[in-house]
Amino acid sequence: MQINFEKYNIKTPKQKIIKINEKTTFDTFPCVLKINSNIHKSDVGGVITNIQNQKELTKAKKTILNNLKKHNIKADSLLIQEQIKGIEFFIGGVFDEIFEEVILFGDGGTLLELKKDVTYIDSNSNKNEIKKALQKLKIYKLFEGFRDIKIDINKAIKTIQNFQKLLKNEDIKEIDINPLIYDGEDFIAVDTRIVYGKPKKKKHINKRTSLFDNKNIAIIGASQKETKVGYAIAKNSLNSKANIYFVNPKLKTLFNQKVYKIDELQNIDTAVISIPPKFVIDTIKNLANKGCKNFIIISAGFKEIGNIKAEIEIKKLAKKYNLNIVGPNCLGIYNSKNNLNLTFSKTDIKKGKIGLISQSGAVLTALIDKQNKYSHIISMGNMADFNFANAIDELNNQKDCKIISIYTEGIQYGKAFLKSIRNSKKPILLFKSGKSDESKKAAKSHTGNLAGNYDMIATLSEIAGAKIVNSIESLVFYRNIDEVLIVTNAGGPATILTDLVVSKGKKLVDISKYQKQLDEVLPATWSHNNPIDIIGDATDERYKNTLEIVKNEKLIFVIVTPQFMTDTKKIAKILKNYKNVIPIYLGNESFKDIEGYKSLEEAVKELG
Repeated sequence: MQINFEKYNIKTPKQKIIKINEKTTFDTFPCVLKINSNIHKSDVGGVITNIQNQKELTKAKKTILNNLKKHNIKADSLLIQEQIKGIEFFIGGVFDEIFEEVILFGDGGTLLELKKDVTYIDSNSNKNEIKKALQKLKIYKLFEGFRDIKIDINKAIKTIQNFQKLLKNEDIKEIDINPLIYDGEDFIAVDTRIVYGKPKKKKHINKRTSLFDNKNIAIIGASQKETKVGYAIAKNSLNSKANIYFVNPKLKTLFNQKVYKIDELQNIDTAVISIPPKFVIDTIKNLANKGCKNFIIISAGFKEIGNIKAEIEIKKLAKKYNLNIVGPNCLGIYNSKNNLNLTFSKTDIKKGKIGLISQSGAVLTALIDKQNKYSHIISMGNMADFNFANAIDELNNQKDCKIISIYTEGIQYGKAFLKSIRNSKKPILLFKSGKSDESKKAAKSHTGNLAGNYDMIATLSEIAGAKIVNSIESLVFYRNIDEVLIVTNAGGPATILTDLVVSKGKKLVDISKYQKQLDEVLPATWSHNNPIDIIGDATDERYKNTLEIVKNEKLIFVIVTPQFMTDTKKIAKILKNYKNVIPIYLGNESFKDIEGYKSLEEAVKELG
């Protein structure tokens, strides 16, 4: 089977395939002779370049056949190809089990694996996404112009778009073209390796009902024992505006409310299930037949311990009845609008603007315990049904949610996930665990999901529109800020902080508009630029006067170092009055009783 590259407007050199016993002739020189095989030709002496004439071509054939014989390799045919000179790139395609058709593009040649200057591009990426992906390459400088070299980026984008069409239309599991040569006019596919096969694609199901349509809620497995999850969920649900029904056949009342048997329930739209796993399937069937659409399965004992069969059944029920089934093995959900806490979190959840989606219940409880504010929380658990794409779409439809933050260990439906990111009207922050092989194993044993390739997931998500954050805390300390202002009483730390800020891609605020006012309250020796160095003898009054002038800036870092005249407690009290100020107290003994102690690096983390 051979692919017709011309059909996809992918240029190739003039070439000719000959049988081993066929006379070796060609009419274009210089040329290349190579074994017509998917093996790495250069590793076995299966390719000879820069052949100048017919005599050298005949000699090259003998050399290659001798090399193959040494490696005990038999070949049926050889490929003679016009030699193309230019800059070597690499383009490849793979059918990934998460993202399906994915393109790899970057620096090519024999040192491809060593340099690893490669970026990832989704087969559905548009022109802007492709350009964003290319900008991640070290070799991208060639597209901007480097010395006397400048490559037409539109030619690269067009080549990648042609390759997208090829991957979608052909039955290919893997393909790479190395080198893909830019000859000064266009990109030409020189050496191709293809693994044919029909990839098996997953079908993603979009949800038609809202997970947060919660008016009548049943808590299945509500308990009077304080050590039980069913007790914590029941207690956390008490302040909700929704109608809550506790369900336990062994109880009559709980928290002074009637406790029901499951057969007594009517008109339930949401069910939280915290019972032994062997009873979960029948409970879903029972309530789904009564019209319940939302199920949150807290119960563990499914895919994470190898019980895959039960999760397959859960998935089938979700499809059959058009259900939202969150979990199993999850912490629950939260909706600030109805003051609805259907989790077993120990800490009360405060209302805010962040919609938090987490695959780990432990990470979720830790973030809640930090007293952050949320509009919605979805604990994903094993994701037998409800997945990240569903969750992003859901939060996009919730007015109270202004920011979507995601902690993920593994993604199931990559194409749908990227589509949801592209369509999001709200900023998305993403923290992906599983960078190392060890953490990938941990993720799999934790939730039964494949962690996937970190670089691929991060790159594809970022070019689709998500912001990749490097710490879990950054998921809840989101600041959509391009410029910052620094106030300090020490020049050295301010210089270090400036470098850290710039390394995050941020700029310093132009303070020329404040010059006259600052001159009136600061010594003549102040820095007259940003960072605003108010000099080492700065008192609490000088800090206050400076901040009053610049207080309308979005984000202000304030550095305080312990000088003799520095009243740290008074300064700390002043800084608390400004919500846009991040205080940085450099020292130890002078600041040990002050809340908000931060290093330079910790403060900059809040920029994302």
